[in-house]
Amino acid sequence: MKRTAALAGIPLLLLASGCAPGAAAQAIRPADRTAANALGEPGSTGGECKEVGKEGKPLVVDWKPEARGDLEVAMQGGVAVVKYDCSTLKLLENCHVDGTYGFKGIVLKQQVVRLNDADEVKINLPLSGAALAANLEGAAGRGSSLDLATALVGNRVSTRSTVTRADLSGMCDGATHFVRGANIGAFVLEQGSKAEVKSAIQIFKIGAGGKSESSKLARQQDGDLESCQASTSEGDKPPSRCGALVRLSLVAITDAPAGATAKAASPAGGVKDDDDGCRAGLHLVDGKCAKASATTKHVCKAGDLEDCKAQCALDEGWSCSRFGGTLIASDGPGAATAFKKSCDLGHAGGCSNYGLLLSKGTGVAKSDSDAATYFAKACSGGDPTGCFNLGSMNYEGRGVAKDLAKASGLYKQACDAGSAAGCVNLGASYDEGLGVPKDAAKAVSLYKRACEGDKAEGCTNLGVAYSTGAGAAEDQAAATRYYTRGCNLGSAKSCGYLGKRTRDGKGADKDANKAKELLKRGCDLGDSSACDALKAL
Repeated sequence: MKRTAALAGIPLLLLASGCAPGAAAQAIRPADRTAANALGEPGSTGGECKEVGKEGKPLVVDWKPEARGDLEVAMQGGVAVVKYDCSTLKLLENCHVDGTYGFKGIVLKQQVVRLNDADEVKINLPLSGAALAANLEGAAGRGSSLDLATALVGNRVSTRSTVTRADLSGMCDGATHFVRGANIGAFVLEQGSKAEVKSAIQIFKIGAGGKSESSKLARQQDGDLESCQASTSEGDKPPSRCGALVRLSLVAITDAPAGATAKAASPAGGVKDDDDGCRAGLHLVDGKCAKASATTKHVCKAGDLEDCKAQCALDEGWSCSRFGGTLIASDGPGAATAFKKSCDLGHAGGCSNYGLLLSKGTGVAKSDSDAATYFAKACSGGDPTGCFNLGSMNYEGRGVAKDLAKASGLYKQACDAGSAAGCVNLGASYDEGLGVPKDAAKAVSLYKRACEGDKAEGCTNLGVAYSTGAGAAEDQAAATRYYTRGCNLGSAKSCGYLGKRTRDGKGADKDANKAKELLKRGCDLGDSSACDALKAL
């Protein structure tokens, strides 16, 4: 079976490293209200919001426990679909998309985020922020806040980076976005004071028997910090009492018609760097979407060279990675410096990018062993490309001792973190029995995840499996379907196989002209067997 390229290209943003844990609520008047009362009902956000972006990273800490439970169930049965706009974040329970989520552990990350006014509440809590702001707006300037402490241990991520209307099934009226992934861990939401700064440990400790002197707003809590501290970055599931959904990563559903040619994913199958989840005019500031000035430390927007340079100078790690990305073509040494600083500041994407430059000797002395070290840091931080590249180095024995079992484990981490390329290579390992027991059926399930993630090799390998009955019941129509998808994604082999099937009428209508067209495409893409078949025709 075909594997993907040995090392993947530069990813500038990934879910775990790019999306800081969330935000809570505004300055509030101390009042004898419960969080359930204050947070219970959604409403209109008003303000300047006209529409949300193509991508969004809203918090779900204000959802009622049963609502978050419904979302967890939906994510176990396929890719979850939602309606998301300025005033609504609603799960469409009866709308479905084929797909699965993997879990990738990360190094434990703790953060406290505070929202300071009604606008920040409405922006960052799309379900019930308006209702909360309406209840609390009179307290603006009185020195109170609502604080969110988070302890993140990993991410649930689907390999799907695109969903079209044709992919939807069920009752999908109003569907706007699908859930690409979610930050997982524990959180506490409580009333705080602007004059008092608490750490995440202090806020969690109150719920474990400590006492809050100022809070009159009942705490919202899911999970506990002690349980989260047992997590590891290699874990394939969160610890007990540390599996709460904290923040979602949403991607807009496209209107591409059924059968439209799919666009190939990035080499790593990772999340592309084009959105921090904050709508126009807002930046990610201390884990929340808010207005920011040039002197306010914030995540720069992708492509904004000057702001990324300025924010990197202020030690904002994600901005350093984005700054490095803008320098790749023109200034290798400058890019390497920016990526290394990003990594040193704790941004996993920066570690992955710096590792790639080390592996190539671009702007820095070439060192495969050092590259492996930085890929390991990236992988621990949740970056799928770091896991994938370290897996490939272990597979090849490049910069590290050759270790097929370790390579397969790293490909699994990459796959579970959303890398379709990682799923392809792990599937090939099961097909070939390299580093893992030989298991053709397991390989097929992994190829399916890769194909769902627009990875051409996954679709091609699926076509072979259904064509030959290796790991799946023989199904020639299914084989043709997967070869078609693989060809649309740019696989020379898929185009060649599809051309031959169309020539012979195997699992497809016999059509000599269409066969020639497909074989030519396969030949042009580099499949020598397609070239030979084309000459014969």
